[in-house]
Amino acid sequence: MVAIVTTDTKQLVVEKLIEDLQADSNNYYLGIGKSDAWNETDTAPTSITDIETTNRDFRDNLQSIQKIASVSFVAKRYNWLSGTIYQPYRDNQTSAQNGQYYVITESNRVYICLRQGKNALTGDTNTSTVNPDTTGTTASPVKTSDGYVWKFLFTQSATRLSAFATSNFIPVEKVTETSGLSNIRQSQKDIQDAASAGQIVGYRVTSNGTGYTSAPTITVNGNGSNARAVATVVGGSVVAVNVDDSAGGFPFGAGYDHASVTSSGGGGSGLVVKPIISKGGIGADPRDDLKSTSIMFNSKLVGEAGSGDFLVGTGADFRQVGILKNPKLPASRTSADSDFTATTGSALRILTVGSSAAPGANLDDIAVDNVISQGGTEPKARAFVDKNTGTSTDATILYHQNENTGFVPFTVEGDPLLDSAAPDNKGTIVSDSDAEVDPFSGDLLYVESRAAVERTTAGTEDIKITIQF
Repeated sequence: MVAIVTTDTKQLVVEKLIEDLQADSNNYYLGIGKSDAWNETDTAPTSITDIETTNRDFRDNLQSIQKIASVSFVAKRYNWLSGTIYQPYRDNQTSAQNGQYYVITESNRVYICLRQGKNALTGDTNTSTVNPDTTGTTASPVKTSDGYVWKFLFTQSATRLSAFATSNFIPVEKVTETSGLSNIRQSQKDIQDAASAGQIVGYRVTSNGTGYTSAPTITVNGNGSNARAVATVVGGSVVAVNVDDSAGGFPFGAGYDHASVTSSGGGGSGLVVKPIISKGGIGADPRDDLKSTSIMFNSKLVGEAGSGDFLVGTGADFRQVGILKNPKLPASRTSADSDFTATTGSALRILTVGSSAAPGANLDDIAVDNVISQGGTEPKARAFVDKNTGTSTDATILYHQNENTGFVPFTVEGDPLLDSAAPDNKGTIVSDSDAEVDPFSGDLLYVESRAAVERTTAGTEDIKITIQF
């Protein structure tokens, strides 16, 4: 059996994800974690697998979470560059093939190419040398002096570019509001409203034919109306069939669900032409025009964030990023099964440690990334230190356990606490408390492993997660 998942299906999945994130009943969080090194060279794993252990390991190593508020459709990014050959829009191109048929300019405007420039003598394709910005922001396509025909779609705002633009992607959206729009969004809404469904925006020559002494007459047949086309002959062959703009304007026609093209005259034979139909009309929905089937989540981690929920300073780093949906409060912090709803939260357990009678016990010397332990014989309780606040005589230690430390629990008022790096640092565990958020709750939707990212008080991590369907 041969089958495909259509672009409509992929876009529906993205739409539903965005709607789900924006629903009042849901809370999506960006999570970071994995403060201990991957290996001796501390390089990120070369691959990651969707298995239960991956899910569990991410939760074991989770440090902090922050609510995700920004999400958008995105499409591949193609910057306009002089001297580049751009492809015309085609209706037989999949989102996976997403070629350079649209561009974003230095003015942050997005244009779609409807026609390539051609050499009049040879029929060869010209490179694009005229910046589409020169065509302005009108609803009608514009032909530049290099022969390319560009149609303006929308301008990206600085805010959306900051949130969702990368070297590989740009944000895409359909404007659905009808009032109170900014100038940029109103301009896009005007383009959307001016589009006509079922336009024939170009023609694809699949057989050039031979023996033509003049341009044949092109006739468009279908259930729409008013589409007109003209052929160009070079050396006895038809090198192009374009929308007939000889009288000014671009007669794309409208209302075509299907169409065919026939030709007559010109003295030759063998020409085969396929119409290129824009189902909704170019500009009606940029997500369709740019074949966008990807979603981007954005979250900016600023310093400690919240009330110190995100670790900063020496040894404060992370190696994994993930997305959690609807995590819960730990059972010890609520009388019912309650969602965690704060903007930020810590997923690290909390040890309160008091001074022991042993001389030289300086609890503030227990450093981040050290391993602490408790117990004279195996199995011992062990954990990685993620944060240590306090004095030489008492401290609050945030920690996590994973498969490298084992999961033996600490004992309150039990054996002294030892620091692997400086065994003289001893203390008595006064309490061992749950984290602010239960890391083993909620749905884990995404996991990404990477090399270590060091965090500082003055630093900001602008994390953009793109999921492609």
